[in-house]
Amino acid sequence: MEEIISTIIFAKAYGIYFTIVGLGLLTCPNRFRSWYNDILVEERRVIFGGTIALLIGSFIIATHNIWTSDWRIIITLIGYWGVFAGAGSLISSKFISLYKVMINSGDIIYRLSGIAWSALGIFLFIQGFGL
Repeated sequence: MEEIISTIIFAKAYGIYFTIVGLGLLTCPNRFRSWYNDILVEERRVIFGGTIALLIGSFIIATHNIWTSDWRIIITLIGYWGVFAGAGSLISSKFISLYKVMINSGDIIYRLSGIAWSALGIFLFIQGFGL
C-alpha cells in the first residue's frame, strides 16, 4: 500500500513537471538553448544542478525502487537518471559536455523534445490523478 502511495505522489508531481517543461521546450526553444549554454559556461551551475539531481534521484530510489513491468518503472528510472546525471556532473567536469548536442540542435529538436516530455508528463499526470 505504501508503494502505491509513493508511486501516485511521484506520478502527480512529475506529471505536472514534465508537462510544463515540455510546453516550455515546445514554445520557447531559444530560452532553453540559452539556459543550457549558461550552465555549460559556469561550473558552479553544473555543481549545483548535479547536487540537486543527485539528491532528488537518490530520494526517489530510496523511496521508490520498484522494478515492475508496468508504468511504475518510469518513476524508478527517473530516479536512476537523476543519480546518473547528478553523479556524472559532480565527478567529471567533462560530463556536462554531453549536453552540447542539445545546445547545438535546431528548434525542431527542442520542439520534438518538448512533445516527448509533454507526452510523458501527461501520461504520468493521468496515472497519478486517475483520469
